[in-house]
Amino acid sequence: MSPTSAPEQLGNAALQRMLQRRSAWPLAQPGPDEQTLQRILGAAACAPDHAGLMPWRFKYVRDAQRQQLLQQVLACPEAQTPQAQDMHGKFTAKLTTAPVVIVLAERQVPHPKAPDFEQTLACGAAVMNMLNAAHFLGFHGFWSTAPGVLPELLKRVMGFEPGDRILGLLNLGTPPHTPSTPPRPQVSAYAQPWPSA
Repeated sequence: MSPTSAPEQLGNAALQRMLQRRSAWPLAQPGPDEQTLQRILGAAACAPDHAGLMPWRFKYVRDAQRQQLLQQVLACPEAQTPQAQDMHGKFTAKLTTAPVVIVLAERQVPHPKAPDFEQTLACGAAVMNMLNAAHFLGFHGFWSTAPGVLPELLKRVMGFEPGDRILGLLNLGTPPHTPSTPPRPQVSAYAQPWPSA
């Protein structure tokens, strides 16, 4: 048996670390500092991106800016309907529980070689890269949808383009207790060789 090379050892260690990633909620301090956050955001640029369209757009808030964003969201006329008021608690939890909140949006660009679904997949890959980067750097992430009218409120308050579509929120921080790695399905449950034996 040949000895394991240094690159292979590093690769195995990185893969083992990635396989321990899981989502966690709630998330508290510490969150990534600004320099670390920029590294996490930079991981999005490594996503597969047919035609180089970069269809993802992100805006983020941290620390005191979270409350400022929440107050502006709750002050919108659309947040005053009975249905929206019933969700103010959820809006508050989504925008202020984690130390860092990244609002995720998709900006479709018409292109003959990159159909809409490819651009949506590219956005998902960009977010997954950020989740993995956060995990490698010692933080946890939680990717969730924005409930009710919150997507439109965030779009307006944060200055996204009219054609942007909010894909959800990525919260980053540290869980109060390190969560255990959940059981994973066997590869054979979702991948089979062809032709089958």
